[in-house]
Amino acid sequence: IASSHIFFEAEKFVYLWLHESERVYGDRLVDGDDLHKFKQIMLNQAKRAFPQFNTGRYYLSGGGVKADPLIFCHFADLHQDSDDLNYDQCIDINELRHDLDSALQDYNETNPVMNLVLFDDAILHIARIVRIVKQVGGHGLLVGVGGSGKQSLSRLAAHICGYSVSQIIVNQTYSLFDFRNDLQVMYNKAGVKQEGVLFLLTDTQITNEKFFVYLNDLLSSGNIPDLYTRDERDAIIGALSSKAKSAGYSTEPSSVWKYFLSNIRSNLHCCFCFSPVGGSLRTRARRFPALASCTVIDWFQPWPEQALASVGKKLLSNVVTNSAEISKAIEYFMPTAFLAVSRMCKVYANTEGRKVYTTPKSYLEMLNLFQNMLNDKRNETDAKIYRLQNGVEKLLKAAGDVVELEINLKAMLFSAEEKSRIAERIATNVQHEKEGVELENEKAKIEEEKVANIQSEVSLKQADAMNDLQQAEPALERAMHALDSLDRKDLGNCKTMAKPPSGVEDVFGAVMVLLAGTNPNIIIQRNGKVREKERTWEASKKALLGNINTFMDELKNFKSLIDNNVVPEINWKEIRPFIALEHFLPEIIEKRNSAAAGLCAWVINIVNYHDIVQLVEPKRIALRAANDQLDVANKALIAVQERVAALQEKLDVLTTEYNAAESQRLEAQSIAEKGKTKLELARRLITALGSEEARWNEGVKTLSEERHLLLGDCLLASAFISYIGPFSKQYREKLMEDTLIPLLIKPPVGIPVPFTQDMEPIGLMSSEAEVAEFQTQGLPADSVSSENAAIVLRSARYPLMVDPQLQAIKWIKKREGPNLQTARLGQKNLISRLFSAIENGNPFLIENMGENIEPSLMPIISRVTTKRGNKNYLIIGDKEVVVSSAFKLYLHTKLSNPHYPPEIQAETTVVNFSVTQLGLEEQLLSIVVRFERPDLASQRAALIMQQNLFTIKVKKLEDNILKRLAEATGDITEDRSLIEELELSKKLSNEIAIKLEESRLTSEKIDATSEKYRPVARRGALLFFVMNSLYKIHSYYMFSLKSFLSFFFRGITIAGKSISDISNSANNMKDNEEMIASSQEMDLDTLGEQIAKRVALIEENDRLSESANLPSRLKDLMQSISIVIYDFIRMGLFENHKLIVATMIALRIQVDEGYLDQVYVQALLRGRYADEVAPRGEELSKWLSESAWARIKAVEEDLSLLDSRFENFTERMASDAEDWEEWYNTRNPENEPMPGDFKDLSVIQRLILIRILRPDKIPNYLSQFVKTSLGDEFITQPPFSMANTYNSSTSQTPILFILYPGVDPTNWVEEFGKQKGITIKNGLFANISMGQGQESRADETIIKLSDKGGWLFLQNVHLMQSWLPSLDEKLEMLEPHPDFRVFISAEPPPISYMKNMPEGLLQSCITVSNEPPSDMKANLSRAWGSFDNDRIKASNQPDTLKACMFGLCIFHSLMLGRRRFGCQGWSRAYGFNMGDLKICSDVLDSYLNQVTSKAIPWQDLRYLFGEIFYGGHITDYFDRRTNNTYLNVIFTEKLLKKGEIVPKLIAPDPSTWDYNSYLTFISRSLPQESTSIYGLHPNAEIGFLTNKAENLFSTILTLEVGSSNDPSNQTTNSASIVRDTLVDLLKRLPEPFDLIDLSNRAKSRVLDSDGPYVVVVTQECAKINVLLNEILLSLQELQKGLNGQLNMSQAMEDMSECLSINIVPGRNPFHACSWEKLAWSSRKNLASWFADLILRRNQLQSWSINLELPYSVWLPGLINPTALLTAIKQVTARKRKLPLDNMTLDTHVTRLPKASDAIAQAIYPEDGIFIHGLLLEGARWTDEDELTPEILSNVNGTACGGSLTESRLKQLLTPLPVLYVCAVPVQKRWRPESVGYIRGDDKLYECPVYTTSARGGTFIFLSYLRTIDPVHRWILAGVALLMQSDD
Repeated sequence: IASSHIFFEAEKFVYLWLHESERVYGDRLVDGDDLHKFKQIMLNQAKRAFPQFNTGRYYLSGGGVKADPLIFCHFADLHQDSDDLNYDQCIDINELRHDLDSALQDYNETNPVMNLVLFDDAILHIARIVRIVKQVGGHGLLVGVGGSGKQSLSRLAAHICGYSVSQIIVNQTYSLFDFRNDLQVMYNKAGVKQEGVLFLLTDTQITNEKFFVYLNDLLSSGNIPDLYTRDERDAIIGALSSKAKSAGYSTEPSSVWKYFLSNIRSNLHCCFCFSPVGGSLRTRARRFPALASCTVIDWFQPWPEQALASVGKKLLSNVVTNSAEISKAIEYFMPTAFLAVSRMCKVYANTEGRKVYTTPKSYLEMLNLFQNMLNDKRNETDAKIYRLQNGVEKLLKAAGDVVELEINLKAMLFSAEEKSRIAERIATNVQHEKEGVELENEKAKIEEEKVANIQSEVSLKQADAMNDLQQAEPALERAMHALDSLDRKDLGNCKTMAKPPSGVEDVFGAVMVLLAGTNPNIIIQRNGKVREKERTWEASKKALLGNINTFMDELKNFKSLIDNNVVPEINWKEIRPFIALEHFLPEIIEKRNSAAAGLCAWVINIVNYHDIVQLVEPKRIALRAANDQLDVANKALIAVQERVAALQEKLDVLTTEYNAAESQRLEAQSIAEKGKTKLELARRLITALGSEEARWNEGVKTLSEERHLLLGDCLLASAFISYIGPFSKQYREKLMEDTLIPLLIKPPVGIPVPFTQDMEPIGLMSSEAEVAEFQTQGLPADSVSSENAAIVLRSARYPLMVDPQLQAIKWIKKREGPNLQTARLGQKNLISRLFSAIENGNPFLIENMGENIEPSLMPIISRVTTKRGNKNYLIIGDKEVVVSSAFKLYLHTKLSNPHYPPEIQAETTVVNFSVTQLGLEEQLLSIVVRFERPDLASQRAALIMQQNLFTIKVKKLEDNILKRLAEATGDITEDRSLIEELELSKKLSNEIAIKLEESRLTSEKIDATSEKYRPVARRGALLFFVMNSLYKIHSYYMFSLKSFLSFFFRGITIAGKSISDISNSANNMKDNEEMIASSQEMDLDTLGEQIAKRVALIEENDRLSESANLPSRLKDLMQSISIVIYDFIRMGLFENHKLIVATMIALRIQVDEGYLDQVYVQALLRGRYADEVAPRGEELSKWLSESAWARIKAVEEDLSLLDSRFENFTERMASDAEDWEEWYNTRNPENEPMPGDFKDLSVIQRLILIRILRPDKIPNYLSQFVKTSLGDEFITQPPFSMANTYNSSTSQTPILFILYPGVDPTNWVEEFGKQKGITIKNGLFANISMGQGQESRADETIIKLSDKGGWLFLQNVHLMQSWLPSLDEKLEMLEPHPDFRVFISAEPPPISYMKNMPEGLLQSCITVSNEPPSDMKANLSRAWGSFDNDRIKASNQPDTLKACMFGLCIFHSLMLGRRRFGCQGWSRAYGFNMGDLKICSDVLDSYLNQVTSKAIPWQDLRYLFGEIFYGGHITDYFDRRTNNTYLNVIFTEKLLKKGEIVPKLIAPDPSTWDYNSYLTFISRSLPQESTSIYGLHPNAEIGFLTNKAENLFSTILTLEVGSSNDPSNQTTNSASIVRDTLVDLLKRLPEPFDLIDLSNRAKSRVLDSDGPYVVVVTQECAKINVLLNEILLSLQELQKGLNGQLNMSQAMEDMSECLSINIVPGRNPFHACSWEKLAWSSRKNLASWFADLILRRNQLQSWSINLELPYSVWLPGLINPTALLTAIKQVTARKRKLPLDNMTLDTHVTRLPKASDAIAQAIYPEDGIFIHGLLLEGARWTDEDELTPEILSNVNGTACGGSLTESRLKQLLTPLPVLYVCAVPVQKRWRPESVGYIRGDDKLYECPVYTTSARGGTFIFLSYLRTIDPVHRWILAGVALLMQSDD
């Protein structure tokens, strides 16, 4: 791109190299640190290579010195022609800015105006874009958030290059076909016409990802294969052949096409303006490589402060401040505030998970808003000042007028009397002449009556004649029609007939008779008749058919002959005989001759016509006579009228003289009256408004002062409106108090900006009257809601309201009223309706938006208009509409936390309408008071309404007074209506002021009484905000305010009241609501009367309430709402979240009510570690971990100020170490007193210490804490009731059932439906299992059943992701039958933050999470409750059935309860359910009824239950063994003989206990829930409970402090974590083995006796080599990707994510990268796993040196341990010469505690090997000092010993001593199973060995461990050997 003739100096060429290096490499860097490193590298290289040149000036900065910009561009000299732009260095950026300003001005003259401020970065971007565009095949990828200026700068760059800009116009129907057509237009322009084209495309215009298929080809080669059809391609080739030849190409089609493509690459350039936010750009770049590889990337970084400042300075240059220093402060405020808000956006995202963006566009909007607001406010203030000054002037003038009027009034009265006498004299003469005129007028009236009578008579005659004539018309028309039907050819044919058919001759004869005398060819007699002989056929032909055309014309003209009375009369007599002939009818003649039939019809109808005309003729004659008489009468009338006119003329002259005199009289009289009135009105005006003069003067002074403060006020208000809307209250306050206000009070630059001190933000934006109006329109009364309303109304951008509680939409709809048009995205007529609203100026609301906005709406939302004259036009495609200034667009979403990209947030004003705690508290207080004190509530509501209306009315009255005074022209003392209106307004204003004061005092009294109920409202608001924050735990926890209010009302309704009380209160509340509703339409007087009537009633009720126990009532209310709302929440909670939520509620309530100090709560939740901790001492080290000790120190630091007992806590604990250890080791330490001074700690203090010392006891102790704080109801949940759930729902409230394994809600709904008469049979119930193709059926069923009032069950809706939004919308828009219900079932998403249900649908649903209980008591209650007493009684052996069913229920409960212990309970997940219990009970009942003897077939039943019914679920051998062991222990004779069936549970005596006794026993007498019930060791629960406790506190902390659950919300240092981890792993990665050398050394050893071991080590080395190579390659590839050397692939993205969150690549099954598939099973994190890898490699290294088997092998260190175990059998089989397939493994635990002992011994065991590294879970091995002779043995010379024994408390995993594994022949008594040989030895426990604690599929082999205790103890305890821990 550079030309040699420009670069004739070496220095410039060096600078060019530096510049191009920065463009090629530097422009791809995103991170600021990386860019800094790159520039440092460039500086070092330049200094080393070119020391003679001063290259440092372009890179060195600091110390107030800024580096010079290094710019090479094509427009260093813009005066040259655009086609010959030379690439040269720009020396002075200011000169370049001046040239670009000129280019911009030139652009604006011919294009829509762009108001750009060309700061340094903008100039650099233009230079880069021009550089891209001027290259052949150059395309730009401009990456930056919306509003950064990408499009504007691209347009200017295109203008500089002389290119036209092309953009696609997206609408609702824009398709891939349209895109193809647009590309063809651009290709034709660039390739055929050879014009320069810049294709500008934004990511919001991508409506179809297939666009990129075309774009990928365009970018890579320019050749898009299917862009043109063959014909279109041939046309292009034909058009370019000659040009191609001239350019040196051959005329071959392929060569011409190459020429065409070369033109495309030269002339068509793309600029893609994309946003980096989200994963779209990354995904597209991976899918379509040309997007990254064939474009030059230009990153639009956030505007630097210099850019912000320069733009602000330019745009604020017109703002008048009257002080240069204030201007400096304002200019500094703008960028500083913007950057502060940007920082707050990051904090907000990290803490609350809400994405808010600030963009340059929003900055520019704020600047414009400030200027417009300041101008408007100044104009408004000036107008107010003028009105007040004008009012004062008018009052002063009126006072002066009073004196002058009194003097002039007397002269006016005298003049009026004189003129009155003159007028009376003239009036007498006028009266005399008037009488003469009236006499002549009477005569004229008589003549007029005569004429009128004659006219009436003439009209009647004329009408009669015309009616008769109209009757002749049809006959004439039929005659003419008959003629038209005649065919001249047919007539001609008649002429040839010698003899016509019968009747035809008569027709022609009749025609001759009619035409006789008019047709000369017809011979007639003297009397006019036609002779008989002349009527023959021959005569007719001769006379009529000689000339057919003449004959036809004669017939057509015959009517005129009749009208002129020319036809002889004789003809009409002669024709009659013909017509009378029977056959003389057209129908008859038609059959004989068609021409004759037409003539026949003509004859008949023409005769009829003649007859009618003859009847009318006498009437015509009479009419002519009447008209003659009328002419005579009219002449007589004219003569009379002329006489009257002459007299009238004389009278008019006299009347004129009289009128002049009278006018003078009236004028004089009027002047006098006017003087009187003016005097009176002037006095009234002074009386009415005289008192206002002083107040108005004061107002002028105040407004003048306020005008001075407008600069700061408008600055704060515009910043608030532009930036603050998306934030919640605490963040708004922080921004205002910590940033915006201090910038005005103490600006670092300039002097303080004047503003109104201590004013709330709402005061800056709206007046009190406007706020009152908001509240009367239904907006909550809190400050945040009012601020939001002001932002919505004041913002220049269209508001986007985030409104999860639907309060904003309610307000908007009420505010805008019936003019508001509403629509939703996706509706077909949306755009057309919007256009109509834009043109007509109607407000328009788009409600319930999702996170995506249709691209076709963006021009409207962006307000992209073109101005012509005084009108703004909106142009979208070929549509153009005038934008009305009254048009308002409201955008609305009910999503609670939507993520809108920067492009949308830049074009709209996002306003967070989420309910605030104070606002909700006020609403709830209103509900409570309305229910508890309807009288008080109605009065309070009426007073609020009255005060709001008063405030609004007073403001309107005062404004009206000033407005009327200002608008009054001339002398206002002459305007009676004005003064009367002003008088009335002032009177009303004074009256209202008095009433306002009265209502204020009354309101204060009512508020004082209402405040007594605030604790209830406060509790309710607290519960709502706990509920509303639960979405951070799981995406299913979405609740609506509407549902909350419903249950809140239910809570206060049922609080300690009888049914009658509830009914009465509800009725009173209903009446109260009706009164409140009606009061909004009531006038102020009526409202005031009603208020006065209630005051006495309130006072009486106050006296009565004083005697009642209000505190007790408040306590009942708070407890009731807490339970009801918690039950509502708990109904939809997962089991593991219930204690979390209950704890959070308890803590919040305790803190809120002052029972807990927040410091204690924070100490409990955070579990902080101290930074510096002294050593804990030897005694504590035995049992107290280092991390717990650090936490103890932190407690000492945090709590010592609150409680002196915590001073020197660590020292005191160390001194009492033995006592603390004793407490620590107790079974239930939470119930035991703590040592020393800590024995009487408070509950919260004990919680803090228990969390540190015994976290496994936290869940139990927290349950006790919740019970104590809130009540047992918060822990003990009642069984699920379908009836209660149904009663909570409505026809518009779906019920969502969350699906779990073994839970099917279908039966619940169907059974309850039967009770309600809703069944499939009667057509009122439908059950649809959702899947592909079921959408239309579901839609139709919804419509059908919503009309009929039926029930619909939609199952598995989570499978219908694309359909669910339409279901949500459909259910919301329905107006269903009251009995209509929708039930939904769905599986929750696999990850808590994932969403598989629309938020709106979840909010509208009542969620039911009827998870199978995990505790014994709940499971047993549920199981026993599924049977009934009738079934027992119906059995042949009721007592036996009772006992066995109870045992079966125990077994079922154990099977379910064991699941909560994870893999130690069951190694795999099984869906045991109530169906299994039911079928087992049925089989049991059947067996007992069939057996004749009392003997019970226990073995058969156990087999059926264990192997078939419950066993049918089980796929794992060891789980099946556990299942059968339970049955063997429980399902025996003990059930009938009061034996112990589980620990501490004795079977009841079935002979004395009935069904209900068992039920009572279950609810009251079951042993306390413990692991021993399940046969597990307490340690099995410790890990589970410890994790549960940590998860509980971390979850609560997340909700309290705030943190995003979204994994995309990564912190800013995640990239550095990835890089550091990557470097560390590469540094520590071991070298691979030399497999060639190893293979060569192994060849000679393979055939030795230990050859199988050599094979194992070589295989392991090969496997680990594959793994190491994969790790190395993937890490190096990621490193290159991070360095920009490779495009980031999906595998690299996944790898980066794994490194950042410390998990092993491949652990996530959805990741494209995987190390685990080449490695071993593991649950360790990445750091531990990698350390494990190094240890494994080290073992192989030492083993492979001499290929000698280690004395003890670390078996878990092998990737394939099974290979080594097989090798043992191979070596022994070879040695003993035994068949390999008859060998198996035997294991013996040695007396070697550690591997080092085996190595020191340096002896290989006989027929096997030593292995180590196994961990025992669920039990431990006896220590050396516990060994007894009976458990000692010597196996093949190896000392072995010990047995399984109970684990020590809190030791979850214990190392197993070195294990001797040997190969032995299989014995016949051993039973082969899938897992190995089962020996059936009571002294051996067949222990499974697993790779990880996940068990299940990680099984390796079977180990045989000695036991003294019964084997079933270890089976039920889930004892297993693990190869590795999870740490």
